[in-house]
Amino acid sequence: MKKSLLVVALTSVAVVACSKSENKTEQTPTAEHTIVASSATHSETQHDMHTAEYSLDWAGKYTGKLPCADCEGIQTALELKNDKTYELKETYMGGKSDGKPFETQGTFTFDQKNPSMIVLDQKSENRKFFVAENTLTALDMEGNKIEGAMADLYILKK
Repeated sequence: MKKSLLVVALTSVAVVACSKSENKTEQTPTAEHTIVASSATHSETQHDMHTAEYSLDWAGKYTGKLPCADCEGIQTALELKNDKTYELKETYMGGKSDGKPFETQGTFTFDQKNPSMIVLDQKSENRKFFVAENTLTALDMEGNKIEGAMADLYILKK
């Protein structure tokens, strides 16, 4: 009989010990969720370091020959500076062009909705470019990539 009581007592102790451990386990995720939620709130106030603005070396001079509807092409040099200013030099080649370059200077911003896109100011008609590693891709006025056979001609290289 003493053996039976001893087995029942040990079993009871084991069950109670296990249930207390489970309660501690259930409380731990709640604390972890609080820490994670706190971290998420904290990171929202910081800049997203994974955008083109913060993770790419975007400053520099990009050049290329962009397509032109009524000429051979537009020789383009776009320099992006660290202070978010730019210098754009465009020379229309052939056609009715006199060969003189058009030069524009102004500021640009990284688009808030698409942080991989820059938008030049009003001086350059708010033109948009997709920023990638050592390249800028000219976009249409809505900010979409130009597709089709000539898509590769819209890329400026560093």
